[in-house]
Amino acid sequence: MIDLSSHSPKTQRGFILFMTLVLIILLTILALTQVSLNSTQTRLAANATDAEISFEKAEGAINEAVNYLLNGTYSPASFTLNGNGLYVLDQNSPSLWKTVNWSGSTSVIKSFQGGTGDQAAYIIEKLPSVIQPGQNAKNPTHIYRITARSAGASGNNAVILQSTLRVQ
Repeated sequence: MIDLSSHSPKTQRGFILFMTLVLIILLTILALTQVSLNSTQTRLAANATDAEISFEKAEGAINEAVNYLLNGTYSPASFTLNGNGLYVLDQNSPSLWKTVNWSGSTSVIKSFQGGTGDQAAYIIEKLPSVIQPGQNAKNPTHIYRITARSAGASGNNAVILQSTLRVQ
């Protein structure tokens, strides 16, 4: 048999109060942890979306440049001025895409904005022409390197993409 005479109701109420406080503190800690975790996940999702927007705009800028090269908007003669986004490769200089002023209006070609953030921009470098086996030497194959840069909606997450195009 259990003797309950040694435990008074006051002692039991104190223990229940103490246990209630401990449980409230634990629940508060769990709630704060969940809020912090949700905040981190929201930031991660926003950054991933921003990077995806930046990638898509840069890819669109490359496609725009390819279309202009293929339809003749930019002819091989357009590159002789070496400016306004159209350049002839100088093998003795640092890579142009690393040194060009991407925010400048005269050094790059602005592309579409896509509804958010800065406009994508691109440059096209005319690489040395090649003559393939069996090809007429008077009609060489022109090689172009297209470099596009874009930033996401927040202005962060800059993406640079490059593509090479061969036009005969």
